[in-house]
Amino acid sequence: METAGKTLRVAVLGAGPAGTAMAALAAARGHDAVLWSPRGGGTRHILGSVTTRGALAGRWPVRVAADLGRAMEGADAVLICLPPAVLPGGVVRIAGALRGDPDLVFAPSGGLAALLLQRELLARGGVPRIGALPALPLLAQRNGDGSLLVTGHRPRLWLAGLPAAAAPALAELTARIFAVPVDPLPDMLAAGLAEPMALLGAARLLAPARMEEAPLRLLAAFGRERDALAAACGRVLPGLDDLLAGTGPLASLSLADPPLAETLHGLEFLAALGRATRTPLPLLGGALAILKAGMGGGASAHPVLAALDGPTLARALG
Repeated sequence: METAGKTLRVAVLGAGPAGTAMAALAAARGHDAVLWSPRGGGTRHILGSVTTRGALAGRWPVRVAADLGRAMEGADAVLICLPPAVLPGGVVRIAGALRGDPDLVFAPSGGLAALLLQRELLARGGVPRIGALPALPLLAQRNGDGSLLVTGHRPRLWLAGLPAAAAPALAELTARIFAVPVDPLPDMLAAGLAEPMALLGAARLLAPARMEEAPLRLLAAFGRERDALAAACGRVLPGLDDLLAGTGPLASLSLADPPLAETLHGLEFLAALGRATRTPLPLLGGALAILKAGMGGGASAHPVLAALDGPTLARALG
């Protein structure tokens, strides 16, 4: 889709702090941002604008769409920011409501969620061009008054494309939306492996809060296991320090900040790939077991991997 030199219409699907922050950032860069919430809860405070404080401060015009199809109507780009648990059903809804040929970008990648959406769109006769960001441009928390506290602003992003040849064009589009450099990744598996927030969440949840350096050491150890898994999959990833650049000191995050369910899903994605490639992941596997036990054994499988058929998953790992 040709978008050079024009204001973009950007639809953001998912109105949690991350999705709302992306809509605000797109608006701050001069684009027409539309936000949709699956259940409406994330948009109840938005009356034509989003107020942000911290690393991105201001009041930004963001429209709310009550209907999924209307949210995507006429969009140049659709940013999908839904939690892993709802992605399998969410991509079916998106594919059914989509009209036209906007570029679609998962933010974050949701493991291999792009493969699910591609399957749904191809079945409907579409020729999709889908991207995935392993890390979001902003790190944000919602305040009690509905505004956002932006605690981190990444200076660089990475993006994988589906098909892989679409990555450079999708990276250029994403760079226009957020006004930061975006480097292409080789494929969707690399994007899924590169997601840093599950490692960050696990380190913050498990390391003793009174030991200032403990979360950083645990995060580094998790990163080494992730890199070994990536090597077993034949992928080279951006460094963890690069992926987390601009997100602020790890010690500044409170124990309540890491979303437990999403941390578990991210760890389960890595654990499933470890089993598939026979790569030992003692620390990540132990972290997953401890966190699952702490919440009563939930999140037993990554929702996207569970929804993918065997041949599709095998091709992704190839």
